Amino acid sequence: MAAMETPKATAPVGPDDPAFQATFHDMIEHDRARALTALGALTRAQPTSVPAWAMLMTAHHRCLDFAACAEAALRLLDLDPRHDEGLHQLAFSLMARGDYEGALAAYRRAWSVTRSGFSAAMAGLLLHRLGRLADAAKVYDQILATTAPGSLDVLPALRGMTSLLRDMGQPLAADRYAHMLNVCYRLNPVLVASGLVDRDQTTTFHEWFGLVDKTALGSFLRRGLAAEPGVARVPETFNLPDERVDLLAFARTAPAGTLYIVKPARGSGGQGISVTDDVLAAADQVDVVVQRYIDRPYLIDGRKGHLRIYALIAGVQPLRAYVYQEGIVRIAPEPYDPRPERLSEVAMHVTNTALHLDHPGLKISDDDTRDDDGSIWSLSAVLRRMEREGFSREAVFGQICDLVSWFLRHVEREGLFARQAALGPARAFGPKLIGFDILLDADGHPWLIEMQSNPAARGSALVNRINGELFTTMHRMQVGVFAEDGILSTDLEALRRDPKAISAAERALEIRHKGRFRPL
Repeated sequence: MAAMETPKATAPVGPDDPAFQATFHDMIEHDRARALTALGALTRAQPTSVPAWAMLMTAHHRCLDFAACAEAALRLLDLDPRHDEGLHQLAFSLMARGDYEGALAAYRRAWSVTRSGFSAAMAGLLLHRLGRLADAAKVYDQILATTAPGSLDVLPALRGMTSLLRDMGQPLAADRYAHMLNVCYRLNPVLVASGLVDRDQTTTFHEWFGLVDKTALGSFLRRGLAAEPGVARVPETFNLPDERVDLLAFARTAPAGTLYIVKPARGSGGQGISVTDDVLAAADQVDVVVQRYIDRPYLIDGRKGHLRIYALIAGVQPLRAYVYQEGIVRIAPEPYDPRPERLSEVAMHVTNTALHLDHPGLKISDDDTRDDDGSIWSLSAVLRRMEREGFSREAVFGQICDLVSWFLRHVEREGLFARQAALGPARAFGPKLIGFDILLDADGHPWLIEMQSNPAARGSALVNRINGELFTTMHRMQVGVFAEDGILSTDLEALRRDPKAISAAERALEIRHKGRFRPL
């Protein structure tokens, strides 16, 4: 078995050996295509190995192939019906594919085995999403009645009950749970806020997961460009092998020396990316996305960087969206040099920090107050520098907002928001945070490179500070008490009787606590 050569190099004896599993988990993180091939061979060779099926399940999950993940989880549960991770991966995979009834049954099965508050809270969320509001309330009540007050398991139940009661037209009853949640928040703001944001992202409307696949995203963006020609900057993108003819046709009209960047369709963190001027070699690859390479990037101290811009969708009917005015800039560890003989040196072309952790040129400060030092900067720091160089800070950020607005208009045009609104009660879906990877060219114009449906929340000291502020702002925007001291009796009566008054109160809460979020 050629696929097993890497694990054997570390001398483990088989899939039950922790060293063997560690080798594969490292491969899953850094070379998923190879991991899937090797694990497929392993499960065929040892079809009764629980660890082998668990690792294959994890690999499919990391590739966001939820159909294959669910299949592997079922095989795993046939061997070990009480396997904790298998139970939860099965439930999550069903939810991510939009099978909410199946996911509800799977989370109930997981709860019957594990008795975890997490499983129960997920069941409550799915009952809410399926419109079974009274049943959802019973689940949340049971969690709150049986869970220790200091446990983190109470947080999703408190958040769930707040949203549920607002959907039931009982905003004043919801205020009680919002107040309890804010007491927890004040004790540890970042922990509580980040935990709830992570839950919202992992339980998002399932169609967002489809756009994580670079081929699906490429097709989606191309339709958006066709619907509004000349409005947005997105590099020409081709999905291979299906669009090989289109790629070659584009190359025939492109200027001499045009470069192309080749990305695995389901890769992340910069895995497997290459830059080439040989379009014929690129066109012969499969299961990849080929983009025209932006070869005149804006440089920071001679190095290429990309911006992580955050957009928040607070509600979809009507659409309430914001762009965060702070962000993260990740900078390549080597000076930029696009000469043909250096195209293979990804450390100057690919800016994902995770890809270069062992590179001597990667400098990551542990001082979160220094936002213009090393390989990770803040968006504010880059905009300050651009302003010193003669760019208009407001014009650059305004173009970024325009790019995000174009993306969201196209999401709305394609019906995603309408389908979410039709599927279940409005507050059964939490706010959606999107990460946009944007490249600035040498003229200061932003180009949309990728979209992250569930952007990474943690990283360097500076990343943690920026994201901590982002998450706590989101919490204050979303979780508040409507009937505050001094509220007029007429407003109080409106909250009791008028669903529109609840929506207006939510919007007012968002605007009052929006911090660095700019409404779109």
